[in-house]
Amino acid sequence: MSITILIFIILSITWLISTLPFLIPYHILLTSQSKKIGYKLSIEHIVIVYIFVYYLTGVLSFTGIYTILRDIVHNSFGIITPKGLHIPPDEINLIPFRWITEGVRPYIENILLFIPLGFMLPCIWKRYEVLWKTTVSGITFSLIIELSQLFNRDRVTDIDDLLMNTLGTLIGWVIFRLLKEYLSKLQDKVSIQSTNIEKIPLFLREEACFYMVSAFIGMFLVYNPLLIYPFIRSLIN
Repeated sequence: MSITILIFIILSITWLISTLPFLIPYHILLTSQSKKIGYKLSIEHIVIVYIFVYYLTGVLSFTGIYTILRDIVHNSFGIITPKGLHIPPDEINLIPFRWITEGVRPYIENILLFIPLGFMLPCIWKRYEVLWKTTVSGITFSLIIELSQLFNRDRVTDIDDLLMNTLGTLIGWVIFRLLKEYLSKLQDKVSIQSTNIEKIPLFLREEACFYMVSAFIGMFLVYNPLLIYPFIRSLIN
């Protein structure tokens, strides 16, 4: 059990590391932009956004995103052919609840997976206290995941996943609204934006979007588990 936990910790740390080539330059620009409006990023905010990115990379790993370094360059799944992309029709499902008779566990997992997203967005960024903004973010992030799964033959690009992820985002947002009164002190420490953000620089205004993009790009372009597996094997042996 202890070895399993250690392996998970090592892998999860590499998820976050894969985003650093994008996060570090962004935070340099973010700090510069913040100073121009006389705002200093709090330590609490920096800590919570890294937790947010860590969560996002975990979602991407759990949902089966694969990397260019391992799967597209080496064409592990035979998706890229001389004639173009070859995506089998049975790896795309556009019929809602097609698999529900086979069990509800995948549906529940997809709901639970996105509840933290719906909760953390309005907690960290006050602009996402508006329901439709959080919902659109959840749909967009889920859609990106589903489209990326077209390169992975171990996964099905499924409308059900999109629906359940969106439902999970909505549930997370409702939980935040119910607990908002008790979270006010925490929110004041970690949040940097009010609902009136017209004059805030773009780097600061679209911070949440950048973290979602950087998490995806980091996992898709940089993360390479093949570099970690020899070290993990040595631990097991």
